[in-house]
Amino acid sequence: MKTINTARFEVGVHDDRKHGWFEHHEHGDEYGGGLWFDDGVVVDYDGIGGYLPAEILDALQAEGFNVEDMRPDDE
Repeated sequence: MKTINTARFEVGVHDDRKHGWFEHHEHGDEYGGGLWFDDGVVVDYDGIGGYLPAEILDALQAEGFNVEDMRPDDE
């Protein structure tokens, strides 16, 4: 498993690169959830409403994942 730490989150990607998770450093899984990937593309998440925070998307993108469909249109 790959674990990435950002300023506010820990992001995990399982070795199969098909699913992962994120958790807030201070609020834990109260502000966390699951991540799903398909062929290097982030296709779904759960746990929080709205959009995934940009720092999670940035961390995943730095690991080679395509996150464009998860970003708000105005970002």
